[in-house]
Amino acid sequence: MSLYLDKFKFTNMPIELNYVDGDPLNLNNQFNFFHNKNKFRKDLNRLQYIFKEFTGNSLVASGIRDTYINKEFTENHLLVLFTDNKVVKTANNILQANLKRDITSGCYYLTATSEYLLLLAKDMKGLISGIDLMEELFVQVFEHYMKQKKFDEFVKIRQFNAFGCSNS
Repeated sequence: MSLYLDKFKFTNMPIELNYVDGDPLNLNNQFNFFHNKNKFRKDLNRLQYIFKEFTGNSLVASGIRDTYINKEFTENHLLVLFTDNKVVKTANNILQANLKRDITSGCYYLTATSEYLLLLAKDMKGLISGIDLMEELFVQVFEHYMKQKKFDEFVKIRQFNAFGCSNS
């Protein structure tokens, strides 16, 4: 079993970064970037390109179906849910469990579990800051994976929670 990267280094460190013990998120080709607003769909391209650069395949970015997410969640938050088609069907439960933290304008909440990576924000400024963090996270995780040269193993992301705000 390959080891996952146990600590992340970010250009703009989040205000809070907590590592959680438990099984890592095992990335596979069934994962997609699900989002709830078309207005930031193009901002996910750079995350897709990271996967294309390291694996040769870019992942799909799709809107979350209205049947998977309550209107109140989608009206009040911008979100990116990185998971597979099975887990996205539980988006309401995922959001209910993660919306306990008050997310203000310009800020984001990013969490990774063994089933998904979730980014939540109130506005575009917070969302873009969170996508910046996701970009650095994916690059670090892939570079770590490539150094191990255990290509028969999954790329893994350690469970964590991060809260931060835009620097601009």
